[in-house]
Amino acid sequence: FAGQSNMEGWSNQALPGSFRDIVKIVNQKEKKQKIRNRLKRHLNQAEDATDETSRNESRFLYSIRKHLKKRFMFFDHPSSTCSFTVPTQAGTGNLDCERPVSETACGAYQIGYGPEFMFGHMFPKKESPLEGKPIGIAKIAVGRTQIYENWMKENKDEAENYWYALVDVIKGAKGSLEGFVWFQGESDSFTEWNRANYLDNLMKFIADVRQEIYDASILNDKFSSPAHVPVVICELGKWIYDIDTTVIEAQRAFVANDTNAVLVSTGAGPDESDTMTAFYHFDAASQLIIGNRVARAMANLLQKNTDGVFV
Repeated sequence: FAGQSNMEGWSNQALPGSFRDIVKIVNQKEKKQKIRNRLKRHLNQAEDATDETSRNESRFLYSIRKHLKKRFMFFDHPSSTCSFTVPTQAGTGNLDCERPVSETACGAYQIGYGPEFMFGHMFPKKESPLEGKPIGIAKIAVGRTQIYENWMKENKDEAENYWYALVDVIKGAKGSLEGFVWFQGESDSFTEWNRANYLDNLMKFIADVRQEIYDASILNDKFSSPAHVPVVICELGKWIYDIDTTVIEAQRAFVANDTNAVLVSTGAGPDESDTMTAFYHFDAASQLIIGNRVARAMANLLQKNTDGVFV
């Protein structure tokens, strides 16, 4: 898992304490519509929430309510772990250590969560070669970063570039990585050159990341080629969609031309029934929804490759 601030995970920012309230509401023994109405009223208190985004998030959450039981959500996951390497923080040049997935284990400053939280809960339940098995999530993210300046290999020797740190995380997994999840692009949406070149940069970056994952896994013969490494791209959401759609269009073009990549929708588009929070940091509800969607996307890619569909 890698990217900028929405991969870091600021789930507690738009509405502090929202996560636990969400879990309590969905576990009420009440009728469907009453629970959804309670959720909508709660979510509507979040910064930049609207009736439409709150209604949608409540609907999406209700659809996964059986996976939001207190006995699962409020405690460390028994078999899913995560690490969060933050190369910009003093004293964190080394790789982070694994710990059980929880609501604060691997979020920004360990006060919230990103998509890794719900992914850790949902991915082992999805049909894939790893169904029912313990998993580990290696995450590296830095807020306010641009793909070309801060992440790409060709700028690896620049002061504020994190390519070496990303490679360290890949190598630290010792060939166990099964795929790559990328959640980044907001900061590229505000300058003309970054917007115009995002698709080319994303293609080069993903190719380089795939090569590193392939090289790290070559001894266990996990992938037939670098292109065989599954990639999930998290689409930028409503906040950026309402500002400029260039990077979002580049993300869509990338997956449209890559048979082993999937785009996870985060509510960017004209269809108001799909939109989620317009706040620049996805809130507690939307991060749960996105994490589940990432889990489903990655499981589908792994299953497709196992079934021999990949070409």
